This record gives sequence, C-alpha cells and structure tokens, in this order.
Amino acid sequence: MTTRRQARTSDPQLAAGSQRVADAIRLQQVNLASAAGRSADPSVEDVHQGRVAARRLRSLLKTFGPLLDARWTRLYRIDLRSFARTFAAVREADVLSELLLGLARPDEGLQAAERQRLTAALEDRRTEARSSLRRHLGEPGSHALVKALAARANDPPKLARTDAAMVDVLTLVERSWRKAIRLLEKHPEAAAELHELRLALKHCRYALEAVADIEPKVAARLLRRLRTAQDRIGAHRDTVAATHWVLLNERTLGRMAMRRLTALLEAHETKLREDAIERSAKVLQAYERWIAAIRRLTKAARSDPA
Repeated sequence: MTTRRQARTSDPQLAAGSQRVADAIRLQQVNLASAAGRSADPSVEDVHQGRVAARRLRSLLKTFGPLLDARWTRLYRIDLRSFARTFAAVREADVLSELLLGLARPDEGLQAAERQRLTAALEDRRTEARSSLRRHLGEPGSHALVKALAARANDPPKLARTDAAMVDVLTLVERSWRKAIRLLEKHPEAAAELHELRLALKHCRYALEAVADIEPKVAARLLRRLRTAQDRIGAHRDTVAATHWVLLNERTLGRMAMRRLTALLEAHETKLREDAIERSAKVLQAYERWIAAIRRLTKAARSDPA
C-alpha cells in the first residue's frame, strides 16, 4: 500500500501549504495509477479502490482549486469523473448481490428454489456488467484515458501558487464544509436528502484527511463520525436501490420471492434510515471541536507571520 511518506516529493521552492497540497494530490495520483493498472480484469476490491481513488482525487482538486492551475484542474476532473463512471455498473452489481444474498438467508423464509433464482439473476447481472466493462475498456478512447491517468502518477501537480501557507490550506478545508453544514442543520431524513448529505460528507472527509495530522486527536474523532455516517447513509441508499431492482425483476424471481424480499428490504431500510439520521447528527458536534482547534492555530499564525 502506498503511504503518504512514500508519495511525498519535497520541493524546497514550495511553501508549507503548497507542499501539503502537492503531497495530498500526488498520493492519490499514485493510488489511482495502481488501480488503473488493474482495470483490465478487476476484482471486486479493485473496482471499489479504483472508484474511491478517482473520487478522492477529484474532490481534492475541487477543494484546493484556488491553489492549482485552473485549466489543468478542470480537464483532470473531467477525466476522473469518466474513469469513476466506467466502473459504476460493476460496483452496483457487486453491492446488490452482496446485500440481497446476505438478507435472503434460509431462515428468512425464502425457499431453496427461490434463492437459486435470485442467485442466478444476480450472477447474470454481475456477468453482464463485467462484460460491458471489458467492452468499454477495449474501446480506443477508454484505453487512452486509463493509460493517461496511470501515466499522470509521474507528473507533479500543477500549482498556481507556490507560496501558500498552511493557514491558506486550512481555510480551504474549512470552506469545503459549507454545503455539509447547511445540509446537517436541516436534519435531512428523506432518501434524496440523505444521499446529497453523503456526497457532501465525502468531500469534507477527503479534505480533512489532507490536514488531519495537524490536530490528530480531534481530527480522528471527526473522521470516525464522518465514516460512520457515510457508511450508514450509503447502506440505506443501497437498500432503496435493491428494493427497486427486486420489484423490476418480479417475473424472474417469482411473486412470492419478490414479496418476501421487499418485506426484508423495507424492514432493513427503516433501521438504516434511523441509524443514518442519528449518526449524521453526531457529525456537527465533532466538527465544532475540530474547527475550534483549527481556528486557534490559524489565529496564532496570522498574528505571528514569521
């Protein structure tokens, strides 16, 4: 596994803040290159890691955009979005299969024949998703995109500012929380609202990870709450999507199997929704502690520029 230490490329011409941003981007470039190199025949984990690396890098480019070359950032983010979308169907098929087979245990009322039909339908979906991925990656445009992203691991980030101090970086990290705070204060409960919150919290987490070592204890608490909230909201969204798939595949699964599965999913969705709402509410308290600690540091830095 690539570590932050391995990814650092110290440049004496860069101020501390600019160096921090360059290190964070460089680390994700290396991770993405590793994932891109395995994209021809990816495992379940490869697909997941590839999408995470692309989303994480794209998010960092957005957070620290004011310190980066605008054109380079814009084009890079477009390529990263295309790469992440390439694996979307495969990842969704894997998650759907894991969720439904985990719920459809023999002790939950599903007959053996019904479970066999479910397993076959899910495997067909996974097979088709992977076949489609292989076809797509075989196209010249996709092949060139993957090759280019892998090659960029050797290119340093294009900085528009080399004189950024850590206070500048921390200010941008704080700014990345604006949308998430606005959504959290509304106490979202609907599926669409929770999904929007999850995306905002991911962006916050990726930004926070780049500076977490500045206040490690406070940051660790906030990161734990962010991950937990994201996981619960993500699981809730996966359950809603699984219910939709089951309803669409009633003919294949059989009416009784469809009814049993939707009942299991509805009960599961209710628990996850309640847990997601509860976990999300706890993020704000941890954020307030983080921001108080960081503002003390930034205030001290501004009063003592030396």
